[in-house]
Amino acid sequence: MRYSRILFLLVVLFVCPAEFAAAQSPNDPRGRSQQQEPTDRLEIPKDLKQRPAPMNHQSILDLRRRLIELDRLLVLGSISRAESLIKDLEQHSALRRELVTRKIKLAQLKEDHLEAIRLCRDALAGQARNPGLWRSLAESQLAVDQPDSAMHSIGSFIATNPNGRSATMVGVDLLQKAGQHGMAVTLIDTMRVMLVEVRLLGRQRAVSLLLLDRQLEAADEVAAELRSNPFNISLLRIELLEGPYNAALHGEFLERLKDRSGEPGAQGAEALLAANLMVASGDVDGALALVEPQFVGRRSIMALLQNTILLVRELELMEGTDQVQPSVDYLLVVLEKMAGPVNRDLILRQRAADQLAHVCEIALGVGALGPDPRQAADRFGELLALVREVHPTSEYLYSSQIRLAAYTRDVLLEPELAARRLERLLLNLNLPTNGVALVRLTLGECYLAAGDTSRGRIVLDSLGRDPQFRQAAGHAHFHLARLDLAQGHFATSRDRFAVVAMDNPGAPYANDALDLGLAIAEEMDNPSGGPTILTLYSGSVYFDLTAKPAKRTAALEEFIAEATLLLDLEEPQHLLERARFELATLYRDGGRTNEALAQLDRVIADHPDGRYPARALEMRGSILQAAGRPEEARRALERLLAQYPEYLFIDDVRDELRALP
Repeated sequence: MRYSRILFLLVVLFVCPAEFAAAQSPNDPRGRSQQQEPTDRLEIPKDLKQRPAPMNHQSILDLRRRLIELDRLLVLGSISRAESLIKDLEQHSALRRELVTRKIKLAQLKEDHLEAIRLCRDALAGQARNPGLWRSLAESQLAVDQPDSAMHSIGSFIATNPNGRSATMVGVDLLQKAGQHGMAVTLIDTMRVMLVEVRLLGRQRAVSLLLLDRQLEAADEVAAELRSNPFNISLLRIELLEGPYNAALHGEFLERLKDRSGEPGAQGAEALLAANLMVASGDVDGALALVEPQFVGRRSIMALLQNTILLVRELELMEGTDQVQPSVDYLLVVLEKMAGPVNRDLILRQRAADQLAHVCEIALGVGALGPDPRQAADRFGELLALVREVHPTSEYLYSSQIRLAAYTRDVLLEPELAARRLERLLLNLNLPTNGVALVRLTLGECYLAAGDTSRGRIVLDSLGRDPQFRQAAGHAHFHLARLDLAQGHFATSRDRFAVVAMDNPGAPYANDALDLGLAIAEEMDNPSGGPTILTLYSGSVYFDLTAKPAKRTAALEEFIAEATLLLDLEEPQHLLERARFELATLYRDGGRTNEALAQLDRVIADHPDGRYPARALEMRGSILQAAGRPEEARRALERLLAQYPEYLFIDDVRDELRALP
């Protein structure tokens, strides 16, 4: 009985804890709560009854993920999806404050800046110390041409920001992007006084002054900035060249900068910047005369070398512009002088020589050899000889010499001279191991181009048997396979092409090796073809190896004319298809556009199930696009997508199609 009573009391305490506590309260010993009427109890307020239940941890995480998704959509500019997600998230009152800035950003993306201003002002009524809201407000006010209000908002943004210097940079950037350069200069001047920084934002102030056509003040600001921080020359150069500087309009600015570079307090950076601006406008002689005093003293030479290294890096990105040739001419002279005896610091001489070889390599790659390519090639040979004397282990020296040999062989059509240069290069004991393989490969190609097939075969065969250089050996075997085909060794050529294609399928020559190997094998079993057709085709291969494009074109034309008479055109004829495609490529490279299109049309019409119609359609599209016929190019590429969706380079075709106007 005793245990049952204890159990009963425990159950009562667990089920009715509040009522039991009230009944046993010391303030109400008679259990008054049990005697009260139900109408006297406290009622729960209605607003508390309507509140949603608190969210659990998983729900909060889900909302945070959706906020991150919203931010990504806003960054990507996906307006419709972001707007839909905001409407969905607005149902959660816990996110009401966090959605305000997102709504403002969405309104700005929609270019509804009046709505953005309204949202900013509503939010600032309760968050007057929020610098992000002031910044967004200023941005939208500038967009609707309210510069005075925007200036007030920028002032509030700076005042509420804990870092006044960075806030000033943001404010100046907003004003400059909006074209309010006068206000940007005023803001910089004001903050220089408030922050006690006389050189605050000198680059930005110089750019705005130049845009306001206050050229003398801009030049003085640039000179002051470079004297206080000469390492800012690269940033100033980029901002001026990519921004307001125009050689035809800002001659006064350039002359003032040149005058300031000759003052006793000048650091040399002013002269370098002026020289860079002159090179960009094509005045190479004036730039060289301006930097002539910089070749005295290690400090000046180091500053000049740093500037030239910057120009070399940018030179690789200038391809296709009119700044390439002036930059090459300027760099070759400056670096040649720094690599010479005028520079007594051996380390700086070696660095200059290394950059000199790099410039030669870039110039040869983009074809920036000036009005006389032959004279330029001879000069490059002399410059590389200087590099070899000063810095024989330069990584750019051997790649430049290989590129010079290829240029001499293919453009100047002097393969014998190129071969002699490479023979001398192989005698250099400082030649890196990888460089040896590339030099031997290029030397074999030069022998073939010179018509010396026996020496070419010896060099390439020796390289092909060397297990240390697998990639170069594969390329050598590809050339040997073509040489076998040109000399009538069809079975050997077929087998060698097969091995090359299977050994390194990712190599740039693998597809050609596979196509040629299959074509030879099929032609040897072709009842209407056989060795006769292969012999006719082999002449074009020989002229390709010996670098005679005109004779190769004639050989392909003769082959196509004979093959159409001898072959059974009712059956697939892959060698004929390949010959037509090769002839179209030669016509295109020679500027014979209509003849190239005619050959491509024959490939597309006569060999729809062959190996080249997709490539022919792609080439047709590129030729038509280059000829200014975008609608015809679009039709060719769309036909390629429809007929050959499994084409290996179909993604590139889609990109070309999107790029069409």
